[in-house]
Amino acid sequence: MTGDPLEFVRFLVSEGALRFGDFTLKSGDRSPFFIDLGSIRTGRALWSLGGYLAEALDRSFPDANVLFGPAYKGISLATAAAVAAAHRTGRDLAVTFDRKESKDHGEGGSFIGYKPEPGDRIVIVDDVMSSGGTKVAAMDAIGKAFGVRPVGTLVTVDRARRDAGVDRRALGLVSLVALPE
Repeated sequence: MTGDPLEFVRFLVSEGALRFGDFTLKSGDRSPFFIDLGSIRTGRALWSLGGYLAEALDRSFPDANVLFGPAYKGISLATAAAVAAAHRTGRDLAVTFDRKESKDHGEGGSFIGYKPEPGDRIVIVDDVMSSGGTKVAAMDAIGKAFGVRPVGTLVTVDRARRDAGVDRRALGLVSLVALPE
């Protein structure tokens, strides 16, 4: 892993996670390609994906100590990144994630895993940046629940929708691959 975007695109293609056709995205936009990180489903492939993410975390967020994975795909991404970081460099990152619906039984609540505290440096780890709505909602939810604002957001692919009305600087957005508009 070299931090080379083309290397990561080749990885996506080799895993069947980059598909071409006519797709409608969550945002409602149409696209000639679709990124489906749910297609990355073996231990070896998840290990590789975690390595790409851990490398980007080391480079862009060296002081982060907590990874937040938004439900659902962000959960496996944050977990894979934390495991790879621990193995690669000994960096022991805590992991937390949310549920789409809060529970009132068992451990209950909306968040699972590490409970962030003031002073934590949280990075949101998610699959794709399109409109940015999920990332803004995650930042707001973390701030409301724990009183901590994440320091940044790491995604695998930034679709570079500049018309979405989201300030990428406010999100601290870093991507493995940034697509031209």
